[in-house]
Amino acid sequence: MGLVGYIDENCVVTLEAGDKEAVLKELTDALVKAGKIDKPDVALSALTEREALGSTGVGEQVAIPHAKLKNLDDMAILIGISRTGIGFGACDGEPVRLFFLLLAPEKQMNLHLKTLARISRLVKLTEFKNKVLADNITSADVCAILEEEEAKL
Repeated sequence: MGLVGYIDENCVVTLEAGDKEAVLKELTDALVKAGKIDKPDVALSALTEREALGSTGVGEQVAIPHAKLKNLDDMAILIGISRTGIGFGACDGEPVRLFFLLLAPEKQMNLHLKTLARISRLVKLTEFKNKVLADNITSADVCAILEEEEAKL
């Protein structure tokens, strides 16, 4: 299954946070609100531990915070968009505007890795990033763009 199968309009949020910790909390809270996870503290802790190993800011305004969780039945993916950009320790030092939050079941390492690779291909090989970072974009627009651009992979 592609990313489209995991991301609906409830899994696309505009971020208000101004720093790394606040972004991770806001993304995690949004997954709870979308009904994708029920233990935000566990998820936030796992994401924070992963970030301590090295930033998931991959550069070019993109970050892919991710973690594996023991008691998760299926992957949970959320797209967060910051209109102003957030310092996230990205490898190029630039602020991040596009976040893909990925939580995967601990026992599905292969799926976790394939999904990380798919997200990377989506932002590098298609116009997805440029289109969703345009002004006045809605959650529905992001989902439509995701479907259109993912079909090109």
